Amino acid sequence: MATITCGWCRARCHMTLFGEVRFSKSRDPLVGYFADAMFICDGCGRPSLATWTFPHDEPIEWDPIINGSYDEDSDDSSWPVSWYPTQGHQMTFPDVPSKIAETACEAWTCHAAGAHRGAVMLARAVVESTAKEKGIKNGTLNAKINEMADQDLIRKAVAEQAHEIRHLGNSTAHGDLDDVVTPEESEEVLNLMAEVLNEVWQAPARSRRLAKARKAKKAQRQPEVSTSHGNSQP
Repeated sequence: MATITCGWCRARCHMTLFGEVRFSKSRDPLVGYFADAMFICDGCGRPSLATWTFPHDEPIEWDPIINGSYDEDSDDSSWPVSWYPTQGHQMTFPDVPSKIAETACEAWTCHAAGAHRGAVMLARAVVESTAKEKGIKNGTLNAKINEMADQDLIRKAVAEQAHEIRHLGNSTAHGDLDDVVTPEESEEVLNLMAEVLNEVWQAPARSRRLAKARKAKKAQRQPEVSTSHGNSQP
């Protein structure tokens, strides 16, 4: 049984081996064999695939339960492992307009696939599309972000985060392909993107839902109060 952060429910869960471990020969001359195993999350019940990479010969009497490493950041470089879906791959943005939400999810998919430049570029597009959706269509992205802050759509701190997305995205957009985007930078940019979407779309939507529920409860209590007063005796 493995314990990882499930890519589906994004919680730290136990993973139970489902079926057999399958071995396959790699076409990469620097990689010997792959070992693939399906696990079921004890939390959400969804399947995840674990893939171990063996640099040289085919492993003999190797069992992931006995001598396999499950941590993606493990120091055990002999048997590095990757999990699919990865944490964040199934990010959802239910209160964001569909096209923007789909692009934000696609950015996370790029990150999960190791396409970090693509992830950053899509995050930049999400920020600019958000400004346009709010009627801010003129000027550069720099001006659009500042205008969102001026209109109180985002706080100053969130505007600074949006500018960081712009800076890193601009390098690739302008053809500066020598500027490497690391996995850590990609993930940080996507988290900042999520902060912008939360500020503009998701937090206000949650507030509206809470206010609606509160007013509904208040309206439900009023008839009860009126009835109890009408039945009271002098």
